[in-house]
Amino acid sequence: MTGAKETAGKANTRAFELDLLRGFAIFMMVLHHFAYDLRYIFEYDVFSFISANCDWFWAFLHPFFIFIFVAISGICCQFSRNNFKRSLKLLIVALGFTAVTITADHFLNLGCSIYFNILHLLFVSTFLFAVFDHVEQKKCGGRNSRNGDAVLFLIVMFFFFLLNGIHYYHYTIHSGFVSILGIEPHPDSVWTVGDEIGLIPWVGVFFLGVLIGRHVYKNKETLFPKAPKAVHAVSKPFEWIGRNSLLVYILHQPIILGILYLLKYVGVLK
Repeated sequence: MTGAKETAGKANTRAFELDLLRGFAIFMMVLHHFAYDLRYIFEYDVFSFISANCDWFWAFLHPFFIFIFVAISGICCQFSRNNFKRSLKLLIVALGFTAVTITADHFLNLGCSIYFNILHLLFVSTFLFAVFDHVEQKKCGGRNSRNGDAVLFLIVMFFFFLLNGIHYYHYTIHSGFVSILGIEPHPDSVWTVGDEIGLIPWVGVFFLGVLIGRHVYKNKETLFPKAPKAVHAVSKPFEWIGRNSLLVYILHQPIILGILYLLKYVGVLK
């Protein structure tokens, strides 16, 4: 009975709001990819808001949901006991994801090759934080030191400062690999990808989340322990997605494409 009570107590203090927000961001990403598949793979004239000339989507809505997901991933690093292990797991999944998408693109010509996207970004960011956390504990006498906060703040400012300057290099460099940094390559570069995200400024967003987590979630507990049951009932599906975000990210596109191809095969989609 004591163990059950302790488990229940821990469940009640879980920061469900982080699962909720991360799950909602992932859900919006799934909707985006569904719209992309219908418009560009199945060539239906729908969801025009995701076209390249739709400024409001690409300048505001799309980065907004990425910001939520990446920042919360940074916050959650404060809850992890071993971020080196987490980063290794992310690296293995990211490399596997790249291998699968390149292979699928080679045989099916879907334009879905992924060289560097959110999984790769989270690996780099989590590994950098793991190094930072290790150094802070060894050199500063423990976590959450003032010197550590200062370093984190400088890292955040550094990446946002770089964002202010990289637009001068957009479309001027022919190597497609500069997109890993966040620079748009020249249109003539041979670089066909299904999804991509740059290090600039998103590593800075991740470390902004780390900085927030250190101060807002010091006790590693929810900020809303007395949230009404109705809130939990509504948020539960998104919480599940948030807790299983890696699994959902890996499986959602094969499932969506499989369903769409099946619907096309049986004649529902023309």
